[in-house]
Amino acid sequence: MGKAFNILAVSLLAGLIHSPANAAVVSFTGDGNFSSISNCSGGSPGCSITNNNNVLKMSGSAGWPSNNPSTLTITDITGNITSNKDDYVIGKITWVNLATYNTDQNFNVKYTFSLNFTSPNNAFDKQEFSLNIQQTTNPSPDNVFNISQTLLNNLGPFTLNGVTVSDIHFAEYGDGWYDKNTGKWTNPEGKTSTLKILADFTFETAPPVPEPSTWAMMILGFGGVGFMAYRRKRSGSALTAA
Repeated sequence: MGKAFNILAVSLLAGLIHSPANAAVVSFTGDGNFSSISNCSGGSPGCSITNNNNVLKMSGSAGWPSNNPSTLTITDITGNITSNKDDYVIGKITWVNLATYNTDQNFNVKYTFSLNFTSPNNAFDKQEFSLNIQQTTNPSPDNVFNISQTLLNNLGPFTLNGVTVSDIHFAEYGDGWYDKNTGKWTNPEGKTSTLKILADFTFETAPPVPEPSTWAMMILGFGGVGFMAYRRKRSGSALTAA
């Protein structure tokens, strides 16, 4: 009886230790948009922003056969994260730099990036960048200035309920290059460059929280242990009396 009692007690304790915890979920949206074009008056056709504010069409066109302009396209990112992540993408701009003609050499546009968390708790912040775009004469690379890492640093870190969001930074992927010290983004003619906004997500380690089914099993189990101990005591008393 003593051995069975010990096995049952150990099993219940193991169930408590190894019962799964209620894991936190980080839900967020990284939203970008363009607005307020200025000083774009010398190119043909001129600069424009699409209705959803996610695509900037630069001045000039590539000529026959496409006749398309160079573009900056924002991709909004929605994520649900349940574990530690390094350099997770929370925002993105893709630059298709065509060999365009009849361009405005130097104009400005505002780029705003917003980061909104809805879980494990609500948090929101945004940062505005006043971009200067220089479409240099072909075949020299074109440049976007004032993609400031210093300004982006103002977004973080975020302290959520049990999760830290930190090291929010720009990183270039593709044919161009980005200088975080000067905020200059460069893309050669006829190339595609993607500038991503990355962040680290760090989850705090916490003791497991038993689920309701685990608590029910423990209550029944300890009740059974108590009953076995009671029977063992009664049996021992009967033998003594005999």
